[in-house]
Amino acid sequence: MKNIDIHKARTASRSIVGSGVAVVLAAALTGCAGTPDCFKNQSYTDAQTFPKLKNTAGLSVPASDPDMQIPAVSGGPVAAYKASPQGTDSENPQSRCLTTPPPLSPSRDSDAAGQS
Repeated sequence: MKNIDIHKARTASRSIVGSGVAVVLAAALTGCAGTPDCFKNQSYTDAQTFPKLKNTAGLSVPASDPDMQIPAVSGGPVAAYKASPQGTDSENPQSRCLTTPPPLSPSRDSDAAGQS
């Protein structure tokens, strides 16, 4: 049976673990960098209204619901604000995305509950 040098084995395992941590960290940081997705073309911006239903003999077409129509947007569909909304971090480009939730302020009910 061959003897294994414990010191070399520990050094090699630390090197492998260290490299793995570096790769995972680099991948995680790369995901946070770059252009936010909302500045790229979003699939919902190409949405179109379906044509009206046509009835067949003996059937009637249900009335169209006006709330389900896609509204016309001047300047075309948008996925991001031109400037960061008030109360958001203007240094973070992601804050301009319409899909980013707005900042939440504490409600009056929770303020009153905390003072009692």
